[in-house]
Amino acid sequence: MILLFDIGNTRMKVSVSDHRGIFSVRDWEELLPRAEAVLVSNVAGPEALPAVVLHHPNCHVLSWQSPEAEQWLDGIHRGMGSDRLAADIGARSMFPESTLLVIDAGTCVTFDVIDGRGKILGGAISPGVSLRLKAMHEHTAALPLPELCGEHSVMGRDTITAMRSGAVNGMRWEIEGYIRHTLSLFPDLHVFFTGGDSIELPDDLSHIISRDPLLVQKGLLAAFI
Repeated sequence: MILLFDIGNTRMKVSVSDHRGIFSVRDWEELLPRAEAVLVSNVAGPEALPAVVLHHPNCHVLSWQSPEAEQWLDGIHRGMGSDRLAADIGARSMFPESTLLVIDAGTCVTFDVIDGRGKILGGAISPGVSLRLKAMHEHTAALPLPELCGEHSVMGRDTITAMRSGAVNGMRWEIEGYIRHTLSLFPDLHVFFTGGDSIELPDDLSHIISRDPLLVQKGLLAAFI
């Protein structure tokens, strides 16, 4: 049994990998003493990782300096987030010879383009839905802070639905535009989509998109196991 920690900016997700597959757990403290290994991606800072996890005798923390990451990826830049690294490694472990666009939609939306030899060609970072709504609320005098869930039709009928429409649909069109632009440059492109924000994308792109909520966890396993 292997424990997998994906510590993001807003929450910590803990999973177990064993003969049954990968699945989420909450009682990780009870499982920790029995874990063969502990694998960690942490972008929230040292204080976000419980000290007891680091004290495990077989704990591995992924970072831009990890030699395991360099075995999978070329062109890692200083300070690159471990969640991006893990997702990129997870994608490469499944499509090692394709040009990849790896999209992680969480607090921020990250885009990484990787060629068939594993070289990171570049990418982008953009605010996620919650950040877009929060920015509109905090940097204006009168706009409220809408709930994330709710109506987000293209034509909002009031302030709340208009804000949610702008945040959700704006991000959706941004992602679609990034995919189409990258596809025009690399016809062999395969897209991996992960993260907490579920985004509807056009059917004509579905054949090149793999949605994988466990991409970070799979990347941690590929890097260290």
